[in-house]
Amino acid sequence: MAKYEILAQKLRDLIRTGQILPGGKLPSENELTASEGISRQTVRQALSVLEQEGLIDRRRGSGSVVRTSPPPRPISGNIAVITTYIGEYIFPDILRGIEETLAKNGCVPMLSATRNRVDSERAILEGLLRRPADGIIVEGTKTALPNPNIDLYRRLEEMGTPIVFINGFYPDYRPAIYVAADDRAGGALATEYLLTHGHTRISGVFKSDDIQGHRRYAGFIEALRRAGSPVADDHILWYTTETRRALLGENLAGVLGGCTGVVCYNDETALEVLRFLHDWGIHVPEEMAVIGFDDSVFASMSVPQLTSLSLNVPRDTGGSGREEIGRLAAKKLLGLIHGMPQTPALLGWHIAERASV
Repeated sequence: MAKYEILAQKLRDLIRTGQILPGGKLPSENELTASEGISRQTVRQALSVLEQEGLIDRRRGSGSVVRTSPPPRPISGNIAVITTYIGEYIFPDILRGIEETLAKNGCVPMLSATRNRVDSERAILEGLLRRPADGIIVEGTKTALPNPNIDLYRRLEEMGTPIVFINGFYPDYRPAIYVAADDRAGGALATEYLLTHGHTRISGVFKSDDIQGHRRYAGFIEALRRAGSPVADDHILWYTTETRRALLGENLAGVLGGCTGVVCYNDETALEVLRFLHDWGIHVPEEMAVIGFDDSVFASMSVPQLTSLSLNVPRDTGGSGREEIGRLAAKKLLGLIHGMPQTPALLGWHIAERASV
């Protein structure tokens, strides 16, 4: 990173953290030259970057002052929507909710997919730095892991591009506005449901590289502890998007051994578990109870039909819980674009009972 970029980032941090408030003055060029040990030209380059980003005003004779409000930006009507997989079974409903809300406000979504790769995410974000959208709705990539692209999210934020996360968020990117399911409560609800049906030895299959999997697992173990049931590592299977099928095939039999119920990360995973159980001649739910998340088409079309957690939807809204995530995310983003403060939103769950429990 060039010296002027390093200085620009230091000054951004001072502004972002409130150490220099709106209307406050930055150190003078002479002070920055002396304190940073760099040339006056380098200081001027850094200040020029901040001015172009709309963070400061440079006033001849009085120095550089933090702007009291971001400069107005022309509204193009283009909203960037970034997801991991466009074809993933839950995304069409989310997109329907986004499109419906944006269309009512004269906006259009521009779709991109990271394929759950941080390098693809970086390329998409770099493109948005060059060709900004009015705002961004994004499903984070590998949200349970440290993300190397937080710097780009910060730069977009500093340029005045509002961002709303869906399904999860990056713990290293705070404060974040997001719309997601209350996955910790969901993990507890699924586990408690099996416990109330007489299952005391319950296994779990969870996704390891996103925050949803970790939070569902957290609720799972909380419910088991409250019930006095054992939490055994041997009965927990962790997988990533890329390793799911291989790990299920190699390890599932051992993970389920001695258990009578299993909490699955989502319906897609639960469906694969049902297939393995069928192949092994294990009857559901008589010998093994299975519960998933998302109340998707997989749940109603599987044999037997799958008991699954379904997101709560306001009565006056209609549609699925996934559509509600899209609608809420779009509403919050439009609010941010128009300068209205927003807060995160968590959707609750209920049980959609079917034959697998």
